[in-house]
Amino acid sequence: MNNEEMRANGKAILKQEAQKIQRLLSANNMYYDYDINSTGFIEITVTDGDWKHDHLALKNVMKEAGYILFKRVITDESNGDDSFSAIYTFR
Repeated sequence: MNNEEMRANGKAILKQEAQKIQRLLSANNMYYDYDINSTGFIEITVTDGDWKHDHLALKNVMKEAGYILFKRVITDESNGDDSFSAIYTFR
C-alpha cells in the first residue's frame, strides 16, 4: 500500500468513526459538537450542560459504547448553578 492509499484509508476510517459517533449521540438525544483528530481521539464539547443530565450521561453513553475517557477540560464553570462547559477526549 503506497502513501496515497494509506492516507485515503485513514480518511475513510475517520469518516466511519465520525458517522458512528453521530449516530450514538443522536440516538441518545445528545447534540454536542464533536471532532475526531488525525490520531483518532474524539473531542466532544458540552456547553452549559447540567452535571448529571449532560456530563455524566455523556460519559456513561461513551463508556457503554466502548470508549475510554482520556481527559476532561472544564472551559467555563461561572454559571452559578450546577451547569458547566467542558471538552471531553475519548478514544
